[in-house]
Amino acid sequence: MIVIDSSSLILLAKIGILDIVIKSIKQKLTVPEQVYSECTSKKTLFDAQIIEKRFEERSIARKDIQNRELYNKVLKDFNLGRGEAEAICLCIEFKAGIITDDKKAINACKILKIKIATAPKLLIQLYKKNFITKVEADLAVEQIQKFGRYSDEIINKLKEDLE
Repeated sequence: MIVIDSSSLILLAKIGILDIVIKSIKQKLTVPEQVYSECTSKKTLFDAQIIEKRFEERSIARKDIQNRELYNKVLKDFNLGRGEAEAICLCIEFKAGIITDDKKAINACKILKIKIATAPKLLIQLYKKNFITKVEADLAVEQIQKFGRYSDEIINKLKEDLE
């Protein structure tokens, strides 16, 4: 199981590589209830429709967190959003890694020793393992620039890594 939070799930859908990520990873993408709600609540958005469809197809799973006390501690100690806190709790409860692009969540995961992947890291892996072409990778970078919250430095590093 690999946990994914709202920001990353939405970003992967918007940049058009969600399905490739789902097919390329060996473990099931899983979200807590709060992340599901955050990603699918705006029914008219294209990314929300894609994500909802993947849940219907069971390409992505939902799982409730078990330890509300842990959730409250993670939420408070790391000053996270509810979705990120639930995602991190799932990681702790199931000893799973996480896909997140949220800076606070990344910092919390580093402290908690949770394995982290980001959309740019996934994009590089997909390209290097020939799941996507150079043209598809370059297009995804343009979309990450448009929809992601990345500095020019990170985007430039991403472009370098795709050379």
